[in-house]
Amino acid sequence: MPKSKKKESEKKREEVVINLESIGTPIAILISGIIIATVIFFASKNNTPTTIDTAEDSTVDTTVESTGEGIGEFEPASTTFGDVPVLGDRETAKVAIVEHSEFRCSYCKRHLDETFPSILENYVDTGKVIYVYKEFAMYGDDIANAAKCVYHLEGTDIYKEFHTNAFNLEDEDAIYALAKEVGVNESDFDACYSSSQYQDEIDADKQAGAAAGIQGTPGFVVGTFDDDGNVDGVLIPGAYPYDSFVEVIETYLGE
Repeated sequence: MPKSKKKESEKKREEVVINLESIGTPIAILISGIIIATVIFFASKNNTPTTIDTAEDSTVDTTVESTGEGIGEFEPASTTFGDVPVLGDRETAKVAIVEHSEFRCSYCKRHLDETFPSILENYVDTGKVIYVYKEFAMYGDDIANAAKCVYHLEGTDIYKEFHTNAFNLEDEDAIYALAKEVGVNESDFDACYSSSQYQDEIDADKQAGAAAGIQGTPGFVVGTFDDDGNVDGVLIPGAYPYDSFVEVIETYLGE
């Protein structure tokens, strides 16, 4: 190749390299930005809260716009309950509170400790309200499975004792130990628990809660009920303070 043509060819190649290098950095920055934005978008989209806190210092906003058919900030909701643990007198009560709870939910435990005792004392024990327990298992079905067994083997009172102490049990040994502690026959419990014979009920509880609008735990449907266990009321979507429950309960008691 003639020397002049060789130099001309090398010059063209050099120009091409320079041009690619000059645009390479902006393109790399642009692609990196797109990748980062995509990761952030999907991470945000999938980061849905599964437990709901409504304390005054909470940053979770559970307030929804009222349609005018609910009570205050709470939207209308309905559900039904059948063979599940029920506290209170169904003959005298006018209002039902249907709780959907997860045993590994810290806000469910806070409701149990801070709000439930006042509801029990002032409304359930006085015959005005029935309190209905439903499972809303989100982090595994093991404790919910045990709770179902305890209820079907021993009834509501023993279930209540188990429910009160079953939050955040660490393993199956702890589950078996608590069942024994509350008075359940060990062999009967083992046969029930190991067979998961009430899995359909666990699934049905969760499906019913979701149909009522519950997206996280705890969640409550509060309203009037009929003899068939149909509840027509509003959804309280989180660990609201006692006064919020009083407002809803008193509204239905006054109707």
